[in-house]
Amino acid sequence: MTASDPDSRLLLLMRHGKAESAAEQDHERELTDKGRNQARLIGEYLESQGVRPTRVLVSTAARTRATWEAVLSSMPGFDGRVTFHDDLYESGPQPVLDLLRTRKDKHHVVMVIGHEPTMSMLSTLLAGEESDSGSLAQARIGLPTGAMSVLSGPLEQWSDLREECLTLHTVVRP
Repeated sequence: MTASDPDSRLLLLMRHGKAESAAEQDHERELTDKGRNQARLIGEYLESQGVRPTRVLVSTAARTRATWEAVLSSMPGFDGRVTFHDDLYESGPQPVLDLLRTRKDKHHVVMVIGHEPTMSMLSTLLAGEESDSGSLAQARIGLPTGAMSVLSGPLEQWSDLREECLTLHTVVRP
């Protein structure tokens, strides 16, 4: 993804890393060591691919916040904008789509860190017919903890985001 391709968008949909199985409140569940490692590996993957999100949308849950911090630890010099959204905690694909459609057009690479089944449902919903069949099958089954869908497409603006308008290239499984 380069600045010379102004009508292309890259969307990264990540499920939080492995979390504790129990907590007094689900919203407060923390990452396990495995979950932190999964997230660091995603950050290393993004860094190795030269992919830098300029806009990151993160659920307000403790495990998604910690996932972002671990991803960030592998991306020195990150200078994008990060915001935290209650809508990403217990919502389906539609509220996430609505949130994405309001992103500023200058942000060509957007990352969302959320929960299942929303991340896999959204990956499947946005994936067009040219998508990688294995990755689409994985998204239909569900994203494992720490996994990230990589989608892109020729959109002039985020408000054009609709069903089957992107190509699902891969599901990165750390």
